[in-house]
Amino acid sequence: MNRLYLVSNSIGNDLDLPPRTKQLLEEADWILGEEQRTTSTLLKKLGITKPFDLLNEHTTKTEMDEIGMKLAMTKRTCLISDSGSPGLEDPGKWLVPLAWDMGVEVRSAPGPTALVSALTSSGFATSPFLFLGFLPREEKEREKTIKQYLGLGITLAFYETPYRAKHCLETLSKLLPQDRRVFLSLGISFAHETSFRGPAKEVQKKFPQGMKLPPVFVIEEKKERHKR
Repeated sequence: MNRLYLVSNSIGNDLDLPPRTKQLLEEADWILGEEQRTTSTLLKKLGITKPFDLLNEHTTKTEMDEIGMKLAMTKRTCLISDSGSPGLEDPGKWLVPLAWDMGVEVRSAPGPTALVSALTSSGFATSPFLFLGFLPREEKEREKTIKQYLGLGITLAFYETPYRAKHCLETLSKLLPQDRRVFLSLGISFAHETSFRGPAKEVQKKFPQGMKLPPVFVIEEKKERHKR
């Protein structure tokens, strides 16, 4: 049976790259990457000279159909994302259902994810929790989404882009009660990894100017849900 392997990348520190990643990429009949420069750099570091194709937000429907057809005819396809595990808020979420529809078995090569790293480092309840992906860009829609899920009372986690992180903190400062804290992790496993934990307004005051590291937000569960 033909297979699609979801191959994990590091999320900052190259030492976090799973050893199995190199093996799978060396054995692959076809490699799909997310961005040209990132994928090319990774393969070069691993000493792999195979060509690769791209799957990202610019991939058209026609190109997606072509990828599906090639996927169905290829024994070993490896999808590698720019960071972490494919399928979490990246183009893997489009490819995996397509693979199953084409009769291709999907297997995961586990590795680091920014989501789990931030969640477990936050000290907030990890069960249950809800992952929101990326919040809407527009401020009103972002506020609406946060309000909607805050009512559940459980731990919330989401990604954000570096240039929108400050605006997101401003929104959280308006919406969160003082006793429902925020954990903000910047650049997980990078050399300059930084984390903040506390009321949103306090975290906002500590937020570094000109920050360019990828952020992950975790919002604490309601106090009445605390078990500690």
